[in-house]
Amino acid sequence: MKAFLFFVFYFLLASLLAASIAYPLFQLVGNDAYRFESWVTRSALLFLVLGLIPCIKFFDLNLRSIGHNQSFVKFLKKSAIGFVAGLTILAPVIAILIYLDIRVLANDAQITLTFLCKALAAGIIVALIEETLFRGLFFKLSENWHGRYTAVVISSLFYAILHFIKPAEHIDQALLSFNSGFEVIINAFKGTSFMSADDFFALFVVGVLLALVRLRTHTLAICIGLHASWVFLIKFTKELTDSNDSSYWAYLTGQYDGIVGWLSFFWITLLSIAYLIYIIKPTRSHHS
Repeated sequence: MKAFLFFVFYFLLASLLAASIAYPLFQLVGNDAYRFESWVTRSALLFLVLGLIPCIKFFDLNLRSIGHNQSFVKFLKKSAIGFVAGLTILAPVIAILIYLDIRVLANDAQITLTFLCKALAAGIIVALIEETLFRGLFFKLSENWHGRYTAVVISSLFYAILHFIKPAEHIDQALLSFNSGFEVIINAFKGTSFMSADDFFALFVVGVLLALVRLRTHTLAICIGLHASWVFLIKFTKELTDSNDSSYWAYLTGQYDGIVGWLSFFWITLLSIAYLIYIIKPTRSHHS
């Protein structure tokens, strides 16, 4: 499949470029605040983002065609709608996790204005990057090459996989060399072999719902709002509560962040099916 092979190449190229520059960059400006692995993974993310520029030009696309097609005011309005909708979607999952003692209130929780601002900023940044990449470029290319529903699946597959590409083993920072960057990348891709089914499928259906929203709305604005709210609420919940592995229902969450898992998988799947049947299908029937 053309889209699948291209995106594999895209990931590998970004990773190899990151591995090539990580060691000299770390030697130049590195410090003890971040492990060398962080320089490699962050460089890879940077190249994934920078790769948007040549891809958009090469495939004769533009920001509007990949979903950034709203005026600033409309973008803010639709993102806000998505943000509120995202809180509404994820809140029941978190409420059930707390009710079933899967997550318990933390004794040392400190919810400050500074924390809330940082969590919100993190949500916005992550959403802008990941939505532009997955529901933007990846979705658009897959749709052009294979059709809209294949685009939903392909973009969601790579979105889920990306979350598990991280070093499974740490290297000795006292023995760094130019080859260390490539060692980190190999370890990062090995990390995908340790992903559990509940984490993967939960993230996959999250991607599916976001892609369906992208398909229906023809814009990234609401997707960005949804995504930002989920990152924000997960960070808020993790600060306010702790995982309780002794709970009888602990298997309903996975190991990725202590929130997503089988419970969120079934809930988001249900919402995705409902969205497809009651929102997308009637709209397509009306237009046809």
